[in-house]
Amino acid sequence: MNALELLDQLFEAAYIVDEERTIVYCNSVFEKITGFSQDEIVGKHCYDNILRHVTESGVQLCHNGCPLQDTVMHDRINTAKVYLHHKKGYRVPVKVRTIPFVDEDTSKRMGIEIFTDYIEEAKIYQENRALKKNAMTDELTQVFNRQFIEYQLITCIQEYSTFGTPLGVLFIDIDHFKQVNDTYGHDVGDNVLKTVARTIALNLRREDYVGRYGGEEFIVILRDVNEIEMHNVAEKLRTLIRNTTTEINDESLIQVTVSIGASFYQQGLSKEAFIKQADSRMYQAKVNGRNQVVSK
Repeated sequence: MNALELLDQLFEAAYIVDEERTIVYCNSVFEKITGFSQDEIVGKHCYDNILRHVTESGVQLCHNGCPLQDTVMHDRINTAKVYLHHKKGYRVPVKVRTIPFVDEDTSKRMGIEIFTDYIEEAKIYQENRALKKNAMTDELTQVFNRQFIEYQLITCIQEYSTFGTPLGVLFIDIDHFKQVNDTYGHDVGDNVLKTVARTIALNLRREDYVGRYGGEEFIVILRDVNEIEMHNVAEKLRTLIRNTTTEINDESLIQVTVSIGASFYQQGLSKEAFIKQADSRMYQAKVNGRNQVVSK
């Protein structure tokens, strides 16, 4: 069995680049995680607007701190957590390892990037697969629906009253969504909703929840967080969504932003008052210019 056959036996995605960062190989798991086939990827440069790795803070790594480029140039192993661009537009969190080697036939320096996704760790999608035919799931986006997310919020408030477990709520609204529908049609609008929902769901912890609250609005419940952590999660989601794309047709992509209101639970707040506080802060984010988080 040669090296490439060995890579095809991996449960992880892998691809190889040469010194010019031209992709010369990718394995079958690569397509499962990224959506891109070998025919679409081999022969192109890894920085050719394909995977578009970004950090949690939104730094574009392809032209600024690429771990694979560093591996090839400096002959060292790197590890990182990044967010790659899936072919369908949403962001996938992955653990990356980059490993240098020398091609025996050409004596050229090469690099392998191996990555695994966090999708199996994303509680929302795990649970929603089982609930697909259940009334708790929003049919379009496959995240929880308003009824379930409100029920879960009541449960979390009761948990706070009994055990003191802190919690936060994020009220997320897609900016200029009506304009998207009016300009590109409702099919594109639906795809934007699915892209945003999936990006949120795949970038939460096991103990968190996301639900579609109505129209272009989503609510996220963050359990066992402090105010700083709540704000940081909101900023991470805002940045990741800003860096996602939705396909309009074979040649065009659209990007959207979100405005987020964040509220940290205080003793005595009802479910309605808690949501209203986050909603009011989301509205303030809109007034302030959109594409931002308001948590005070």
